Amino acid sequence: MLFFLMGICLVFLGYLAGAVLFPGTANINGEGIPGGGLSGGGMSGVFIALVIWGILSLISLTSGSKIMLSVSNAKKVTPDVHPQLFNVVEEMKIAANLSKMPDVYIINSEAPNAFATGRSPENSAIAVTAGLLARLNRDELQGVIAHEMSHIINRDIRFMTFAGIM
Repeated sequence: MLFFLMGICLVFLGYLAGAVLFPGTANINGEGIPGGGLSGGGMSGVFIALVIWGILSLISLTSGSKIMLSVSNAKKVTPDVHPQLFNVVEEMKIAANLSKMPDVYIINSEAPNAFATGRSPENSAIAVTAGLLARLNRDELQGVIAHEMSHIINRDIRFMTFAGIM
Protein backbone atom coordinates (compact mmCIF):
# COMPACT_ATOMS: atom_id res chain seq x y z
CA MET A 1 0.00 0.00 0.00
CA LEU A 2 2.82 2.39 0.88
CA PHE A 3 4.54 1.52 -2.39
CA PHE A 4 1.47 2.67 -4.32
CA LEU A 5 0.99 5.77 -2.15
CA MET A 6 4.55 6.79 -2.98
CA GLY A 7 3.74 6.22 -6.66
CA ILE A 8 0.57 8.31 -6.43
CA CYS A 9 2.55 11.15 -4.82
CA LEU A 10 5.14 10.95 -7.59
CA VAL A 11 2.44 10.96 -10.29
CA PHE A 12 0.72 13.94 -8.65
CA LEU A 13 4.02 15.84 -8.50
CA GLY A 14 4.59 14.92 -12.16
CA TYR A 15 1.19 16.31 -13.06
CA LEU A 16 1.90 19.57 -11.21
CA ALA A 17 5.35 19.90 -12.78
CA GLY A 18 3.96 19.23 -16.25
CA ALA A 19 1.13 21.73 -15.77
CA VAL A 20 3.59 24.42 -14.63
CA LEU A 21 6.25 23.76 -17.28
CA PHE A 22 3.76 23.37 -20.15
CA PRO A 23 0.78 25.50 -19.03
CA GLY A 24 -1.37 25.40 -22.15
CA THR A 25 -2.07 23.51 -25.32
CA ALA A 26 -3.41 24.64 -28.64
CA ASN A 27 -6.72 23.54 -30.15
CA ILE A 28 -7.33 22.88 -33.87
CA ASN A 29 -7.52 26.63 -34.63
CA GLY A 30 -4.19 27.24 -32.88
CA GLU A 31 -5.78 29.08 -29.99
CA GLY A 32 -4.32 28.45 -26.57
CA ILE A 33 -6.37 26.70 -23.93
CA PRO A 34 -5.49 28.20 -20.51
CA GLY A 35 -4.29 25.60 -18.02
CA GLY A 36 -4.13 22.85 -20.59
CA GLY A 37 -6.51 20.58 -18.69
CA LEU A 38 -5.96 16.83 -18.78
CA SER A 39 -4.71 16.96 -22.35
CA GLY A 40 -1.98 19.51 -21.61
CA GLY A 41 1.35 19.45 -19.86
CA GLY A 42 -0.13 17.80 -16.79
CA MET A 43 -0.57 14.52 -18.63
CA SER A 44 2.96 14.76 -20.03
CA GLY A 45 4.18 15.14 -16.46
CA VAL A 46 2.13 12.11 -15.39
CA PHE A 47 3.67 10.03 -18.19
CA ILE A 48 7.21 11.10 -17.26
CA ALA A 49 6.51 10.42 -13.56
CA LEU A 50 5.23 6.90 -14.36
CA VAL A 51 8.35 6.18 -16.41
CA ILE A 52 10.57 7.44 -13.57
CA TRP A 53 8.59 5.40 -11.03
CA GLY A 54 8.99 2.27 -13.15
CA ILE A 55 12.73 2.79 -13.61
CA LEU A 56 13.28 3.47 -9.90
CA SER A 57 11.21 0.40 -9.00
CA LEU A 58 13.32 -1.82 -11.26
CA ILE A 59 16.55 -0.34 -9.91
CA SER A 60 15.48 -0.82 -6.29
CA LEU A 61 14.38 -4.42 -6.94
CA THR A 62 17.53 -5.41 -8.80
CA SER A 63 20.30 -3.49 -7.04
CA GLY A 64 18.73 -1.27 -4.38
CA SER A 65 20.54 -2.85 -1.45
CA LYS A 66 23.90 -2.53 -3.22
CA ILE A 67 23.21 1.16 -3.78
CA MET A 68 22.14 1.70 -0.15
CA LEU A 69 25.29 -0.03 1.13
CA SER A 70 27.51 1.80 -1.35
CA VAL A 71 26.08 5.24 -0.48
CA SER A 72 26.71 4.61 3.21
CA ASN A 73 30.28 3.39 2.50
CA ALA A 74 29.54 0.04 4.15
CA LYS A 75 32.29 -2.56 4.00
CA LYS A 76 31.47 -6.26 4.04
CA VAL A 77 33.24 -7.99 6.87
CA THR A 78 34.16 -11.56 7.71
CA PRO A 79 33.97 -13.33 11.08
CA ASP A 80 37.74 -12.75 11.43
CA VAL A 81 37.25 -8.94 11.39
CA HIS A 82 34.53 -8.76 14.05
CA PRO A 83 33.73 -12.18 15.58
CA GLN A 84 31.32 -10.84 18.22
CA LEU A 85 29.15 -9.09 15.63
CA PHE A 86 29.03 -12.23 13.48
CA ASN A 87 28.18 -14.34 16.51
CA VAL A 88 25.29 -12.06 17.46
CA VAL A 89 23.94 -11.96 13.88
CA GLU A 90 24.19 -15.75 13.66
CA GLU A 91 22.35 -16.17 16.99
CA MET A 92 19.55 -13.89 15.80
CA LYS A 93 19.40 -15.73 12.46
CA ILE A 94 18.88 -19.01 14.32
CA ALA A 95 16.33 -17.46 16.70
CA ALA A 96 14.44 -15.95 13.75
CA ASN A 97 14.53 -19.28 11.87
CA LEU A 98 16.00 -17.69 8.75
CA SER A 99 17.30 -20.06 6.10
CA LYS A 100 20.29 -17.88 5.14
CA MET A 101 22.60 -15.68 7.16
CA PRO A 102 22.35 -12.00 6.18
CA ASP A 103 25.53 -10.40 4.89
CA VAL A 104 27.19 -8.29 7.57
CA TYR A 105 28.58 -4.81 6.92
CA ILE A 106 30.31 -2.19 9.05
CA ILE A 107 30.09 1.53 8.30
CA ASN A 108 33.02 3.68 9.41
CA SER A 109 31.00 6.33 11.23
CA GLU A 110 30.93 7.49 14.84
CA ALA A 111 27.14 7.89 14.82
CA PRO A 112 25.40 4.93 16.48
CA ASN A 113 23.17 3.46 13.78
CA ALA A 114 22.17 0.22 12.07
CA PHE A 115 19.93 -0.80 9.19
CA ALA A 116 18.81 -3.84 7.25
CA THR A 117 18.39 -3.92 3.50
CA GLY A 118 17.61 -6.33 0.70
CA ARG A 119 14.85 -7.74 -1.47
CA SER A 120 13.98 -10.71 0.70
CA PRO A 121 15.26 -12.69 3.69
CA GLU A 122 17.34 -14.80 1.30
CA ASN A 123 19.38 -11.83 0.04
CA SER A 124 19.40 -9.50 3.02
CA ALA A 125 22.16 -7.56 4.72
CA ILE A 126 22.62 -5.89 8.08
CA ALA A 127 24.90 -2.88 8.44
CA VAL A 128 26.07 -1.36 11.72
CA THR A 129 28.28 1.65 12.35
CA ALA A 130 31.60 1.54 14.16
CA GLY A 131 30.14 4.05 16.63
CA LEU A 132 27.36 1.62 17.53
CA LEU A 133 29.83 -1.22 18.03
CA ALA A 134 32.00 0.99 20.25
CA ARG A 135 29.11 2.16 22.47
CA LEU A 136 27.07 -0.99 23.04
CA ASN A 137 27.77 -4.05 25.10
CA ARG A 138 26.93 -7.51 23.74
CA ASP A 139 23.36 -7.59 25.12
CA GLU A 140 22.55 -4.15 23.72
CA LEU A 141 24.05 -5.10 20.36
CA GLN A 142 21.91 -8.24 20.39
CA GLY A 143 18.80 -6.07 20.88
CA VAL A 144 19.72 -3.85 17.92
CA ILE A 145 20.45 -6.86 15.69
CA ALA A 146 17.17 -8.50 16.79
CA HIS A 147 15.34 -5.31 15.78
CA GLU A 148 17.01 -5.30 12.35
CA MET A 149 16.31 -9.01 11.99
CA SER A 150 12.62 -8.31 12.62
CA HIS A 151 12.67 -5.95 9.61
CA ILE A 152 14.06 -8.83 7.53
CA ILE A 153 11.47 -11.35 8.79
CA ASN A 154 8.55 -8.95 8.24
CA ARG A 155 9.91 -8.06 4.79
CA ASP A 156 10.06 -4.38 5.70
CA ILE A 157 13.43 -4.30 3.97
CA ARG A 158 11.88 -4.34 0.49
CA PHE A 159 9.86 -1.19 1.17
CA MET A 160 12.70 0.52 3.07
CA THR A 161 15.09 -0.19 0.19
CA PHE A 162 12.53 1.13 -2.32
CA ALA A 163 11.93 4.26 -0.21
CA GLY A 164 15.66 4.84 0.13
CA ILE A 165 16.13 4.68 -3.65
CA MET A 166 13.13 6.96 -4.27
